[in-house]
Amino acid sequence: MTNYQLIMTLLLRGNSYRTIQAHCGAAHATIAKARKALDQHNLTTEAQIMGHSNEDLALMIGDGRATTAGEFVTIDIDTIIKARTGRKKTPLNVLWANYLNIPAPEGLRHYSYERFRQLVNRHIAAQGLTTRVHHIPGHTCQVDWAGTTMQLIDPISRKTTKVSIFVATLPYSGLVFAHGLLDQRQPSWLAAHRLAFDYFGGVPEVIVPDNASTASNAITTGDRARRVNTSYEEFLTHYNTAALPARPLRPKDKGNVESGVKVITNWAILKLAGRDFTNLDDLNGALRGAVDEINDRIPFRDQPLSRRQIFIDAEQDLLAELPHQPFVSTVWKKAKVAPNWHITVSTVHYSIPYTYVGDTVDVRIRGEQLDVFAGGITIATHQVTNQRGAYVTDIAHCPPGMEDPTQLWSAAYFLNQAARVGPFTRKVIDALLAAKPIVAQGYLPARNILGMGKGENKIILEEACRRLVGEGDQPRAVSYTAVKNMMAAVRSDLAARPTTIAEVPPRPSGQDQRSQHHRRRGGLLGGADQFSLDSLMGKKEDQP
Repeated sequence: MTNYQLIMTLLLRGNSYRTIQAHCGAAHATIAKARKALDQHNLTTEAQIMGHSNEDLALMIGDGRATTAGEFVTIDIDTIIKARTGRKKTPLNVLWANYLNIPAPEGLRHYSYERFRQLVNRHIAAQGLTTRVHHIPGHTCQVDWAGTTMQLIDPISRKTTKVSIFVATLPYSGLVFAHGLLDQRQPSWLAAHRLAFDYFGGVPEVIVPDNASTASNAITTGDRARRVNTSYEEFLTHYNTAALPARPLRPKDKGNVESGVKVITNWAILKLAGRDFTNLDDLNGALRGAVDEINDRIPFRDQPLSRRQIFIDAEQDLLAELPHQPFVSTVWKKAKVAPNWHITVSTVHYSIPYTYVGDTVDVRIRGEQLDVFAGGITIATHQVTNQRGAYVTDIAHCPPGMEDPTQLWSAAYFLNQAARVGPFTRKVIDALLAAKPIVAQGYLPARNILGMGKGENKIILEEACRRLVGEGDQPRAVSYTAVKNMMAAVRSDLAARPTTIAEVPPRPSGQDQRSQHHRRRGGLLGGADQFSLDSLMGKKEDQP
């Protein structure tokens, strides 16, 4: 018999469902029923629990299997087996509903659905028969990406952006959920799960995903065995559930979500294919309306009920409660502080106290907050931005006297370096620095621009800068990309310019070179006497 006293005691002590399962061997649904019974009967102390026998607690919970007292209405196994064979199989929960319609003689009662399912499966196993997978309410949620995508359309350029559709289903009730996201990467995968749990109003005991890398990874190369990846496991632990990835080449492991994907594709995605969506919120609003229609449609599985009615009647109360705080993903990175006292994370530049220039720091991204650590101490905190190439700068991080060319980089330093290239390059760097709200934000692009003018490229850089800021009344916008593209245009013009190749005279031999050299130097003008011993010794002949 299940030890309900122990289960309820552990619940009062705040233990998680998973811990109680490991300790007592009880099913997730049983623990959920015990939690509900505690609330209904206002049992708030361990003394109250120990004041009831285990049988009394079983009656409170409503599990007829916990006691042998009483008799049950007989199940017509032969009729059920016949209904479960052939091409058109009657769902087991429909057969259970038909079983409940059998009048119960006085003193007898009907089996619960879970016990009904166990008895049928036991008989099938004893007879060596096969049967379809039967699902327990609140136990499983299957998730996957739909193969058919939707799209957003820019109202001006008519450019399209692909939208992936995440699908989640509860196999017992058939309730479906769908949501569109711009990619299938890990953050989107986790965000879609969170939205699905919110839609269901609770968390199933097990999540069954496909073998996507966002869910699991192969333990070793070429091995079919897989393990749940760290980010996904942390997310599911926060929601007190776990993942059981489908086995490779085993479509029955996630057959319900495959069916759900087909339903979503036919009755939501294709139904909305004729509409143009310009933003993701409008698309998901329309998608949610189509999903609600699917869940409210009657009949379902040959019953005069909808998916939502089955979910509310038999499954909703068995889902685990949502945590008080939603999951916030945490990502750790390392970054080196550049001379402009900023670090770069996903193309965005975040300021760091200038004293850490040149150091490597730890970066933690938790939700929308970015924290920077050095030696275990927090040295900077910023709000995460998704604007590519943006600068997020705290004035308090600026070095004192930052315009002094002897301290780190400065505007004067870059202007001096640009002047060595030419006046137009200096004008470009000056305009670049002036365009930044904080001058130091222009140091890195200035360094990159000057780096393109090394060696023979100095002339090309100066000409590109002349074209950018030296032509016309309205100079063009200045940026690293603009200068780089203009340098490419200058090279293209030089390559296309016609050239004349002059005839090069043959190079003289070594002896001819020496003769020419001597002729230029006048080495033979003194005659042969200059090589006499007296001339070489510097002696002069006596004059008569």
